[in-house]
Amino acid sequence: MQAFLEFIAHALLDDPSSVRIKEIRRGPVVKYFMKVPQAEMGRLIGRDGHLAEAIRQVMRAAAPPQRKVDLRIEPLD
Repeated sequence: MQAFLEFIAHALLDDPSSVRIKEIRRGPVVKYFMKVPQAEMGRLIGRDGHLAEAIRQVMRAAAPPQRKVDLRIEPLD
């Protein structure tokens, strides 16, 4: 799943090397935290968050049935 997020970052962002992806597993839940430069956040989130929600839906569809997947997009510190 992390490779999928890296692929998306390379496709959408001007500077994909600045993206940081962190994975946290707790039981059946896997949370991904994607830290993106503030200037690039709009490209990844999309208008009204539609692109971010589409990315989340693809991740949920690709996950095994017993696993829940979540994605948080945050500004890079």
